[in-house]
Amino acid sequence: MTDRLPDGRFRAGMSGNPSGRPKTESVRLRATLAEHGEDVAKVVLDAALAGDLQAAKLVLDRISPPLKAQAAPVRLDLPNCENATATAAAIIHAVADGDLPPDIAAQLVTAAGTLARIIEIDGLKDRLESLEWAIKEQKK
Repeated sequence: MTDRLPDGRFRAGMSGNPSGRPKTESVRLRATLAEHGEDVAKVVLDAALAGDLQAAKLVLDRISPPLKAQAAPVRLDLPNCENATATAAAIIHAVADGDLPPDIAAQLVTAAGTLARIIEIDGLKDRLESLEWAIKEQKK
């Protein structure tokens, strides 16, 4: 039986699994691969050099992974927008005019909404601090 504290935790130095994590097949497989990995890599490389396209793809994928899609920088001149709604409307008009791709516009509208929420939270924080200060002053 394991020796536990009243709250159910194990005592220091005690474990619910004293024999440790069981050894699995993957441990032996990794050891075998580590032992023969260099030989396997040489065979694959030789096959790629001999014209085996699957081996060449395997080698190239390991040397240079596929490039991830990346959006090109976009410059967008927004008018002085008084609120998030006006900013989102300006972004949508830029899409309609063909000046901005829709996927980038969606990201910008999301960012504008997030910024609006941050500004709102900051404003609420300031108002709450002012109210707390006013209450403290009244109690004096």
